[in-house]
Amino acid sequence: MITGLSERLERSGKVFVVAVAGDSGSGKTTLSRGIRRLLGDDLISTFSTDDYHSFDRRERKVRGITPLNPEANHLDLLAEHLGALRRGEAINKPVYDHTEGKIRGPIPFRSAPVLIVEGLHPFYTQKLREETDFKIFVDPSRAVKRRWKIKRDCVDRNYERERVYKEILEREPDYKLYVDVQKIYADAVVKIEDSRLPPPFDLETPPQRYSVRLIQKMMGATPSGVDLTIDLSALFRLAESEFSISLQRDDYYGKRVSVLTVDGELHRSMIEGLEEKLCRLSGSSSPICDRSGEDRISSTGMAQILLSWRLLEMLDLHLSGLGV
Repeated sequence: MITGLSERLERSGKVFVVAVAGDSGSGKTTLSRGIRRLLGDDLISTFSTDDYHSFDRRERKVRGITPLNPEANHLDLLAEHLGALRRGEAINKPVYDHTEGKIRGPIPFRSAPVLIVEGLHPFYTQKLREETDFKIFVDPSRAVKRRWKIKRDCVDRNYERERVYKEILEREPDYKLYVDVQKIYADAVVKIEDSRLPPPFDLETPPQRYSVRLIQKMMGATPSGVDLTIDLSALFRLAESEFSISLQRDDYYGKRVSVLTVDGELHRSMIEGLEEKLCRLSGSSSPICDRSGEDRISSTGMAQILLSWRLLEMLDLHLSGLGV
């Protein structure tokens, strides 16, 4: 049983590294946000592998190289730093300033017991894979990814729309060559597409809905005692719009995996028992996924819950192996 998780993590003196890989604007931060809510800010540190760019924006333009090319990043230094952080040591970490496209720092950095590393190449090399404990790859469809990246870069970073769209097209070959390949090594792959269900007929502007496929490596029996139960009576009584759930076993790049597909929105009561158990085991008082949808949980919210569940299981096995 997972008990006293916070205390066990603190006593271990080690850092558990969660690597979240994917293209720029693919939703990496959104997916990892559920883990942050579950464990809380005191147990979580995070940084982006963008900090390990070897060239600033101007230099990349002169050289004709994109940040998706591994040669434009200090991946050996990243692996060295992850190794030190896992041992509980401090590092001097570089910083990449997205506003001006310049490399800053370094700054002193010491991780909390769980470190979330997001970026383009967090498990691209063998050494990086050896220094990560839980590898997640976020894989939205081209249409979804382009929509998200344009929204983020134009709204949050004040880029011109034409520039962002041109950059998306220029980066696509390097994405396929250097980033997409990492999903072969992932413990969990999150594929996101636009929903295939019809929009609610009574809304003039229906909400954006997605179909999320969560592909996870099979694990043996784990000790948490948490299970996924869905209240069928609540399903029939409370479902306000169409949704679908399916589960299958499959092979994925030579690994036995489970594939859970959730399309549309579910009523929160259908899975609130699972969310409550996970929060109780972690000692969290915050819901894992965003409450802005009122009584509904989106398919991406469901993915957050399931990834958080998997993380708790892996943390327990990790700490048990350390004798903590």
